[in-house]
Amino acid sequence: MRSIRVSHILLTTQDLAQTICDMLKEIDDRELLFKTFGKLAKKYSACGTRDKGGDLGFLEFNTNAKELEDAAMEQPLGEVGGPVHSKFGYHVFVVTEEEQMGDTGIDGIHQVSLR
Repeated sequence: MRSIRVSHILLTTQDLAQTICDMLKEIDDRELLFKTFGKLAKKYSACGTRDKGGDLGFLEFNTNAKELEDAAMEQPLGEVGGPVHSKFGYHVFVVTEEEQMGDTGIDGIHQVSLR
């Protein structure tokens, strides 16, 4: 199972989404990428998450745009994805954190952060 934390920038046009996506994909340093992504989300995103740098938190099944959820589940940690079109607009996104369910060997499961 995969539990992922996602940040996104929601844009109204595909051209702007592609421009921002292409620019972000050129950033090699993960820390700089996350910082730049947050700043761009605050400036350009049409979503209420803009105040949190685009942070959607950990995705829960069927609670977000299906297209974004599906694409994010396939996206490697720390790599920019998109643009993905949904009824809300065009999403540029990044998986910022991943937790995997693991067996503790006792009588339950625990989550392990893979930041």
